[in-house]
Amino acid sequence: MSELHVTTLGEGEPVVFVHGSFVRGGASWNAQRPLADRYRLHLVDRRGFGASPPADGGEDFDRDADDIAELLGDGAHLVGSSYGAVVSLLAAGRRPEAVRSLTIVEPPAFGYAPASPAARAMQERVAAVMAIADELEPELLYPAFLQAMGYDLETLGLHDWAQLVASHRSPTIAESRTSMFQRPPWEAVLPLDELARAPFPKLAITGGWDTASPATRASTGAALIAVSEAIGQRIGARHVAIPGALHTPHMGRPAAFNAQLEAFLASASPGS
Repeated sequence: MSELHVTTLGEGEPVVFVHGSFVRGGASWNAQRPLADRYRLHLVDRRGFGASPPADGGEDFDRDADDIAELLGDGAHLVGSSYGAVVSLLAAGRRPEAVRSLTIVEPPAFGYAPASPAARAMQERVAAVMAIADELEPELLYPAFLQAMGYDLETLGLHDWAQLVASHRSPTIAESRTSMFQRPPWEAVLPLDELARAPFPKLAITGGWDTASPATRASTGAALIAVSEAIGQRIGARHVAIPGALHTPHMGRPAAFNAQLEAFLASASPGS
């Protein structure tokens, strides 16, 4: 029995959803709840997030992958976003026989896009701010991380960064600290060759980044799309971009995301 807190909704084929940094599972995947009309949704809180146990010794994608591999049970569809996409790739490599399909959303495994200057620059920025996280006031961790990613005020629709600190969009302090002291996702060694050989269908979803400022689109958007495309090509995933969405298309453009995901899950289901 897993130690993790999991919100389970609906009946039907199981779908395990793995969230990224700075947000718990139920909040990250809240807009996917309508899929419970057809599927049994498992919205996971990773260690150090939500109601799951603390990430003692620091949050780590390898331990997360072990957790998620266990939650696949006798077989499930697997959907992961951002850090959770890195975790999902690792978990799928651990138990490919238990994966009915794999959907990844913008995994920040920057080393898998070596030809992308934007990916290298984004990794350097994020690494730099994580290195000084201990020196930052807790409420400034999330804004500092977003700035390191390459977001600007224009893209976020803010007048200043203080608005973000005061808004409902800020995560809890505990989840911010878990995220800032996690093992960097670019250290993950992904089992791409094994996943390429695995028979289950794969889908890579990105934001279109078309509504971001030119600066954010050229830095953040270009980096994350490059990584997603590179990993997707290696494992044989189909790539879909969601217009109007940024790094979390399942939150920013849920109707379009859900339509793509539901069609993919249906095509991957037994007897389809």
